[in-house]
Amino acid sequence: MEIKNIKDKAFVLLSVFLVSVSLFTYQVVLTRIYSAILWYHYVFLITSFAVFGLGIGGIIAYKQQEKRQKSILKKSRDTKVREASPLEDINKAVTILSISYLLVLGLIYLLPYIGGLLIYAVLGTIPFVIGGYFFSTLFRELSGISNKLYFADLLGSGIGSVAVLLSLNYLGMYRSVILVCIIASLAALLYSSALKIKNAVNYVLPVLLLVAILLPGQYVKSIEQNFNGIKTNVSKTLGNINKSGENGEIVYTQWNAFSRTDVIKVKEAPDQMVVTIDGAANAPMYRFDGNMESLDKYKKNTEFIPFSFGKNDSTLIIGPGGGRDILFALAGGSKDITAVEINTSSIEAVRQFKDFNGNIYDRPEVRVYGEDGRNYIRKTQDKYDVIFLSLVMTSTSQGAGYALSENYIYTTEAMQDYLAHLKEDGKLAFLTHDQEDLGKIVATAILALKNRGIPVKDAPKYIAIFRKNMPQAQHGGEHIHNPMVIIKNQPFTEQQSKELAQSAYENGNLPLFTPHVYEEGPLQHIKEEHISMAEYLTGFTYNVTPATDDNPYFYNFTKGISPVLIFILFFILIGSFILFIPFIIKHSAVRPALYFSGLGAGFMLIEIPLIQKFILYLGHPVLAFTYVLAALLIGCGLGSFVSSSKVFSKTVKGIYLPPILIVIVNIALISSLGLIFRNTSDWSLINRILISSLLVIIQGFFMGMPFPRGLRLLNENKKTDIIPIMWGINGVMSVVGSVVSIMLSMELGFNGALIAGSIVYILVSLIRKI
Repeated sequence: MEIKNIKDKAFVLLSVFLVSVSLFTYQVVLTRIYSAILWYHYVFLITSFAVFGLGIGGIIAYKQQEKRQKSILKKSRDTKVREASPLEDINKAVTILSISYLLVLGLIYLLPYIGGLLIYAVLGTIPFVIGGYFFSTLFRELSGISNKLYFADLLGSGIGSVAVLLSLNYLGMYRSVILVCIIASLAALLYSSALKIKNAVNYVLPVLLLVAILLPGQYVKSIEQNFNGIKTNVSKTLGNINKSGENGEIVYTQWNAFSRTDVIKVKEAPDQMVVTIDGAANAPMYRFDGNMESLDKYKKNTEFIPFSFGKNDSTLIIGPGGGRDILFALAGGSKDITAVEINTSSIEAVRQFKDFNGNIYDRPEVRVYGEDGRNYIRKTQDKYDVIFLSLVMTSTSQGAGYALSENYIYTTEAMQDYLAHLKEDGKLAFLTHDQEDLGKIVATAILALKNRGIPVKDAPKYIAIFRKNMPQAQHGGEHIHNPMVIIKNQPFTEQQSKELAQSAYENGNLPLFTPHVYEEGPLQHIKEEHISMAEYLTGFTYNVTPATDDNPYFYNFTKGISPVLIFILFFILIGSFILFIPFIIKHSAVRPALYFSGLGAGFMLIEIPLIQKFILYLGHPVLAFTYVLAALLIGCGLGSFVSSSKVFSKTVKGIYLPPILIVIVNIALISSLGLIFRNTSDWSLINRILISSLLVIIQGFFMGMPFPRGLRLLNENKKTDIIPIMWGINGVMSVVGSVVSIMLSMELGFNGALIAGSIVYILVSLIRKI
């Protein structure tokens, strides 16, 4: 069975496009669902394992072809038994793929929490195995048009990155799952039409799925809210509440591309609800009747300390969550409160319960913006008496896996931005989780003050630290719970320190360091020059080196490389060795394996840090992931499409040039992005997206050329049998590249990871024959 006419080839390419859209959308949806069930590092581990399934699919495709060839040799020429062609097998695979999405995602959603992560990993991997089989077999059978197939594949991934954002934000989780299945079922229908295969399932399934996506809203709401994994996982907020003997109930749920947001009502605490992000990042929402007189009770909280002295007329709150921090600002006399919350679903949740919280977000004193706090502070011209950040990433105290997540609001440059937006004698305040946060916040403050021209030994004059006076605080070496750090843009006067300390004592708080009044600990040693800044940084058992915009992993408290990343990398490398080494030895395919491995790893070493560098510029991680990745993949697709032309397929003295061009463009981006960002950061979001897209499309254009060139060379060298293996190696090494890129970013910064990607591409260019 062959595909010859232009119409049928177009159907195949469109099928490849749709399968790629569905796989990319599935990966993001799977990540979102797992984020609501598991901790971040487990999500990263399991989704890495799932993508590893692409390689397994390649091996299955290779094994099946090998079995088919042996079967053909054994059969006599006059046999009437017809062997199914590989193209027919692909048709079955893409049909099964559409069904597997529904079964896997539905099962994960309905099952109670399973302690064994292996089950989640295996379930999530199934569609990737099928997808890996589909792509690797198709690239082998149609290797003559590999550049067009790769173009359709990359274009599909690029469109998928935008489609999943729109779907999750506007359709919600249930309809996004159904949409993934619909896209795959349409791919199956197109592919079967190209092969002239009549399969009733391919016609009936899209209709059934369209009916499912039109399910009335009240049923969809019930399905989305009753997520068993969140209810039964005792390490998540709701499960933990119920485990403690209290009665928690989810009364509001909303999914979007950023998070799952819930509001939990606890029967035993009628004056408080909990707004949770992904089942664990908690922000309390207090009952408030709207009367200012009822705010006095909040003055005894540690969070009120920044508002207990000096001027508080104007306040900027970054990450207000359930609105609690606004109550402290109101209690302190703020008349102009700006609240910036990155998760728009949290804002909607608070407004949904306005009768409970006194319509806190729509009071005349309050303005709320749904965007990233760091991006807001960079573009606003306003200055404030108080800038307040209270436990902005609250789940970090419970799950160390958030060390793998970048956070631009806690970098040295962010601290400098905050200080620059304070009015004369203004205050910057951080409510932190524990001593680890405290140590790094203080180090970041000292460095930020130093960059403003203040000597290190004088920095303690600008810093005050307090904690709640709790029973366990009477014993040495205790855990410090929620300390408050206050940093001023002018030194504390003795009168200010006395006023602050007196107010803190009266409300049950204790000083850890207050200039002039209570000077002890590391800051006292820095002030007296007993220790240097370098000695401060090395004096802790955990990492307190300040985060920067090039290395914004504030919650990475591990000295050295993260054990989680080491485990993931070790697991993938061992798995790759077991899977692929026998085939590489059997076919003497060391050079092809190195070539496709380098492409997989090099691609991710550039892709991931490049996306991360655009987060701050575009103002939201979802925007950067969506538009930068879409532009990069579309650029790759365009490069793949023209890769077979003479201009881009020639070599110079045996060296293949596109990888060298990738390196040149990469170095140009490293050198110029900072300047471009500074000069265009105040442009409109649309213009910044256009600039970002143009820059990465140029990079992607050359990155899309080497892969189809490799497939073409295998075809010319009569090595099409190993194409599924090489396709699988490329997919698995992409996972390796993503892990290594995070490792290098945490140790060397994003630019260091990008340079490593350039080195890999240089090595690829030196592989002259495959």
